[in-house]
Amino acid sequence: MAWREDRYSRVIAWLKVILPLAALALLSTLFLLARTVGPSAELPFADTDLQERIRNQQITDPTFAGATAGGDLIAFTAAVARPDPEGRSRLDADEVDARIDLKAGAAITFTADGGAFDDPGDRATLKGNVVITSSEGYRIETEELVSALRTVKAETPGTVRAEGPPGQFTAGKMVLTTQADGSDAQLVFTDGVKLIYDPRGNEDDTP
Repeated sequence: MAWREDRYSRVIAWLKVILPLAALALLSTLFLLARTVGPSAELPFADTDLQERIRNQQITDPTFAGATAGGDLIAFTAAVARPDPEGRSRLDADEVDARIDLKAGAAITFTADGGAFDDPGDRATLKGNVVITSSEGYRIETEELVSALRTVKAETPGTVRAEGPPGQFTAGKMVLTTQADGSDAQLVFTDGVKLIYDPRGNEDDTP
């Protein structure tokens, strides 16, 4: 029995030496493998992907709303907005809607495929299939509209196609303006207005 116990104790002694050495060998192998992996592989995306994600930061369903000094309400909404890479204070937006509720009771709405917002400059530029409607029965189509954000003021740099109570007409420019005191907002068409008069538009006013 003595030789068995002696053999058992020798095996235990050897295991106490071999097992720590094996553990150290495994750890050194792991460190060697870790050194062979490039730093870019440790990230879920490369630097170019990071820059692209930063550039494409976006806000879903943003809203800008406020009131003028005269009590008119102005609200702009969009499907998506993202920072303009050329100006930190500006935003680019898709599917823009806007509404102006005048204190006098009338309302004007804008829709466009996209737009750019400059809050410090108090300016919104809507572009692409811009449609302007008013509660007084006007519908105006154009390709670009420049509007203020805090006052009732807007204009089209280019031509407009419109229809309303007088009939169908085109004009080189449209301006949404108010009186000096902020009252009586009105649409003004200038620069070569061409009207196709529709007498049916005045039927409701016939006694």
